[in-house]
Amino acid sequence: MPTLSQPSDRPAAVDRGTSRGTVRGMLDRMHRNLRGGPGRVVGADLARGIAVLGMFTAHVGVTSADISTLEGWLSLAHGRSSILFATVAGLSLALVTGGPTPFTGDVMRTARSRILVRAALLLALVAVLDLFGTRVFLILGFYAAYFVLALPFLRMPPARLAAIAVVIAVVGPFLVYYGPEALARAGLRAPHDGSGAATDFLLTGHYPALVWMAYVLAGLAVGRCDLRSPALHLGLVAGGFGLAAVSSIASATLVAGAGGTVAIDGRLAMTSSENAPPHAWSDPWPPLAGLYLEGPHDDTMFEALGSGGFALGVLGLCLLVGTLVSAGAGAGGASAAGWLGRVVRWAVLVVVTPLAAVGALALTVYSVQIAVIWWWSRTYWDLLDPPDNEPLGWMVLITLAAATLWRAFLGRGPLERLFARVALKAFPGPTPDPASGPASGESASGDAADQKPT
Repeated sequence: MPTLSQPSDRPAAVDRGTSRGTVRGMLDRMHRNLRGGPGRVVGADLARGIAVLGMFTAHVGVTSADISTLEGWLSLAHGRSSILFATVAGLSLALVTGGPTPFTGDVMRTARSRILVRAALLLALVAVLDLFGTRVFLILGFYAAYFVLALPFLRMPPARLAAIAVVIAVVGPFLVYYGPEALARAGLRAPHDGSGAATDFLLTGHYPALVWMAYVLAGLAVGRCDLRSPALHLGLVAGGFGLAAVSSIASATLVAGAGGTVAIDGRLAMTSSENAPPHAWSDPWPPLAGLYLEGPHDDTMFEALGSGGFALGVLGLCLLVGTLVSAGAGAGGASAAGWLGRVVRWAVLVVVTPLAAVGALALTVYSVQIAVIWWWSRTYWDLLDPPDNEPLGWMVLITLAAATLWRAFLGRGPLERLFARVALKAFPGPTPDPASGPASGESASGDAADQKPT
């Protein structure tokens, strides 16, 4: 949920003819706004919208481990929603820097400068949201770090980006797993305040870049491809979900061979210095079996590959649906075969349009969500510990309706509009700003032990 966006979410030009000021003219304008304008990647907005609703579920939903129940299915949002956000963040970076053909020269320098401006604005926004103290782990500050870290990779081809993402997904978890322990045993303190922000962003935080940049670079690699290609869509779906399945099976097999999750957690508790006095270098180190886990925010290789693959599979589905919707809209519905085809197309639009609207206004929606959680918990009861999923249902329905109406009548969200305007004013550059605003912002950070992850 970066606060980057893609071209282009500006309201389309209104017909200056006789339809101006008429009901038909207003409906046409609303339709154009909901479509986002030329060059807008509907699939990216759709994926971002799904990630936002997943974030809601992780924050205020009641979930369980029983996959045969609704609560069990809702548990899929834990961890995966934030990883999907990070993946779409990489896709957004690609879209605002040229898509399949990266910018060069002054155009790329301007785009990089605007990305830095947005990173600074994200830090300012997360500082304000953190004042609410909602126990939600705010990821926006980490996104700002991801944007900066991604700058050297913006001109790389997709194959190289994918290879680097895989290397980070395999090597990064070892560094994140053993790095803090090595610091503690060396007599060094892991950061607990702003002076250690860089270490927190990279290694010790809830979303460490040494693992999470794998998702960002994977999304960047996808964004450097032809997003209209059916081969890309099907490859992401088959490869992503296939990788998730293989990773999950491998993790379960290794965990069972190591005695199960409870046994691994017990050995971790005895050997880790995280919640105990630092161990000596000669003492037993945390077991390698800890890297076999794949739970939410375990930040292991199996989570990176499994949940990262899951995010790519979802993104592939969203790009496929978005391309079909855009093609149908561009053809004026003529491509639909008969009345059944038209019914199916309109049914898809009824689902896609609100989700895409949430995705296009993701930064605003996310920020409002934090304010609502804060206000409701102060006024009534703790919204992060609800008795059932009724609050989640109302949040989802209200968000879908409000985002759709806002986008239909006003286009970009207020925060998306502000971020784009500030970046454009700071660096006017040789070309118009392609970013219209969504940004996937996803929950985040804080230092309380009982904060809810996404």
